[in-house]
Amino acid sequence: MRFEKKTKLIQLFSGNEFLSYEKIIDNLNISHNAVLKQIKSLKELGYHIEFDKNKGYRLISKPDKIIPKEIRNELYTDIIGKDVYYFKSISSTNLYARKIAEKGFREGVVVIADTQTKGRGRKNRLWFSSFGGLWFSVVLRPNMLPERGMFVTMVASIAVAQTIKKITNIEPVIKWPNDIIINRKKVCGILTEFDIKNDKINYAIVGIGINLNNKISKEIKKIGTSVSKEFGSDISRINFLKTILKYFDDNYKILIKCDFNKIKKLWNYYSNITGKKVKIKNNGNIITGIILGIDENGYLILKNRSGISKIFNGDIIYI
Repeated sequence: MRFEKKTKLIQLFSGNEFLSYEKIIDNLNISHNAVLKQIKSLKELGYHIEFDKNKGYRLISKPDKIIPKEIRNELYTDIIGKDVYYFKSISSTNLYARKIAEKGFREGVVVIADTQTKGRGRKNRLWFSSFGGLWFSVVLRPNMLPERGMFVTMVASIAVAQTIKKITNIEPVIKWPNDIIINRKKVCGILTEFDIKNDKINYAIVGIGINLNNKISKEIKKIGTSVSKEFGSDISRINFLKTILKYFDDNYKILIKCDFNKIKKLWNYYSNITGKKVKIKNNGNIITGIILGIDENGYLILKNRSGISKIFNGDIIYI
């Protein structure tokens, strides 16, 4: 109940106008002393609140913190983000998301952390998860066959690309199967893990790691960058996250309606991969060819001297 009152108070402040004691009391149905406690609590979280004895309280600025009450405030989604779990530090948001998925939590749960100590990408590759980036996982329960699972990653990657474009006006590129690239350097990786039962997806955990405002370590400077570095200034983490969740929700609703062609069209727009000559490395093997597109399951269609191949895993190198 206390959490709900605080969230509603934040919503009241969103109008950038003074709020009298009476208005706060009427809207929250709490006592005068309770109003003072709620205001104090917000100030301790970093909210800058102005007081005028004749007009009341007015919100001057919000902290750029990825706390649940800020994420849920004015987040107009139907599925994703109704439940949010936040940690200052965690080993892996994917691991925690898997635990709550196993307990039967409804889909759309978001698990987010300021830092991860054991963040990872595909093939158990280490993912540096320092403060300033966005590291989060989403629990989904799509009623679809496992072979369509690639589309879950695709709707997530589209959402990240759409957000980068909307907030920075930078044109990102989706690199199959799970990376987002700006100026030929990686800014985002997506790790989707599935639990399969009775030949259907029981649940999916979509882990998203974005270099937003965090510093890029020397080890990955040649291949990695951050959105803020490419944009030229820091970006509101909370605004960026909420925009992703909104796009993700919109795209996911298209997916669960089985409109795969619409998802493919959106993905193709940001990937710009059709017609490109590539090398695909997978388990020590290298296949060279020209990308013809993606098939009905999201697999790459590759043409070379041997004919047409469908690729569902590997690392792409553009030639």
